[in-house]
Amino acid sequence: MFRDWLEWISQYWVSITLVMHLGVSLITSLHVLLYKENERTSLAWIGLVVLSPVIGSLFYWIFGINRIQRFAQKKHPGATKYEIPFQPKNIHFHNLPKHWHGALTSGYNIHPVNALKGNDVEPLFNGDMAYPAMLESINKARQHIVLSSYIFEHDSIGRQFVSALAKAHQRGVTVNVLLDGIGIRYSWRHSDRALKKVGIKTARFLPTISFTGIRFINLRNHRKILCIDGKEAYIGGMNVSKNNVIASANKPIDDIHFKVSGPVIDQVSQVFIEDWYFATGEMIAFPAFDQANDASSVKPVIAKVVQDGPDEHHNKVKWTLINALACAQSSVKIMTPYFVPDRVLMASLHAAALRGVSIEVMVPQKSNILFFDWVLEANFSRIIAHGIKLYKNTRPFDHSKIVLIDDVFSFIGSSNWDARSLEFNFEINLECYDPALNKKLNALFNRKKDIAKLVTEEEVLAKPIYKQIRNNLFRLFSPYL
Repeated sequence: MFRDWLEWISQYWVSITLVMHLGVSLITSLHVLLYKENERTSLAWIGLVVLSPVIGSLFYWIFGINRIQRFAQKKHPGATKYEIPFQPKNIHFHNLPKHWHGALTSGYNIHPVNALKGNDVEPLFNGDMAYPAMLESINKARQHIVLSSYIFEHDSIGRQFVSALAKAHQRGVTVNVLLDGIGIRYSWRHSDRALKKVGIKTARFLPTISFTGIRFINLRNHRKILCIDGKEAYIGGMNVSKNNVIASANKPIDDIHFKVSGPVIDQVSQVFIEDWYFATGEMIAFPAFDQANDASSVKPVIAKVVQDGPDEHHNKVKWTLINALACAQSSVKIMTPYFVPDRVLMASLHAAALRGVSIEVMVPQKSNILFFDWVLEANFSRIIAHGIKLYKNTRPFDHSKIVLIDDVFSFIGSSNWDARSLEFNFEINLECYDPALNKKLNALFNRKKDIAKLVTEEEVLAKPIYKQIRNNLFRLFSPYL
């Protein structure tokens, strides 16, 4: 019987394969038609599915479906979220210029918490400034420390953090450390193991190997959060790595981090609480900000957390940026390591430029991902249209992420301007309104602009044809880089 079955398969294997291909292709194509919103993307996927038997369908089911969003929503239900009581019902404009009221209104509709006054946001340039401040705060902790990082290298800097957290744990401070399941693998020795050895409670955000379900490498927690006792918080784009200490690094990485104090700390710690629950199923009780004992009258920054991720917070950063760009009257400055905005964001930038707003974008001359440099080059002509100025920073790889609009708005945090950051990653950012903070960050931008190279139309046109083909080929895969 078995031999007859094998002979039948060997005789009709071509027909069997064709029928299987037609069946799988039909099911896959129907899924594309039902769930893909972009017409060009849908047509491309259907073409790949039909013209590449089995492989095309396999690629679609692995890379083409936004399972991340459905999976995250299933694992992160809103009904079980820890709710903090300070969320007001009415939108507060805090005497900001009237043309920013629309951004505050839309921001509240995007994420229904208010921007809060009475905060201080201090820029910390590179690990030379950020790490000593963070370690000092850890050493002063008395109640609770929460730390989340995408990359936590077990190098000379990482060991300093492990030691400081261990000492805090020994003096009775509750410590929770959350590390990303992909980011932890950037170091050959995993820092969470060193933390566990000294008794610190750690968790991995969606480990790549799990017995509870399939994990997808596109789903990453890119947030960088450190909160201490409800009194101080640190957010930004800086991982824990000796490469961020410019004075001693072999491969230096420029970056910027921010020390935060004031009532917005509760919004920062809330994000960690949700992430910890997402990763462990455990609810932690982190101390709330003590408004009564805070000299908020001398803290000028109006601030609000904007989180993003492939769950109920999807597209919040994107919509925040679109609305902020619509409010721009004179200038927009963007500094980011990866600048591959989608059509909607690019159209928003061009619309602002057409209104006479000065748009300046600064990217690294060379990033840490060669493919991204090629994709960026492919987009040069699109980016610099309508008078947008694009600068290539000649410093070592610059990982800084800031958006500055006019003389009041600053958008800081972990988000890049690319598909991975805006579609797949879990991110945290701070929307700030304060002229003094904006002025400090503008000075940083201008210092870097002084040594940067302006991308010109002549440079774009002089690009050899083989490089144009290479760059545009990789541009097709930019959503997956």
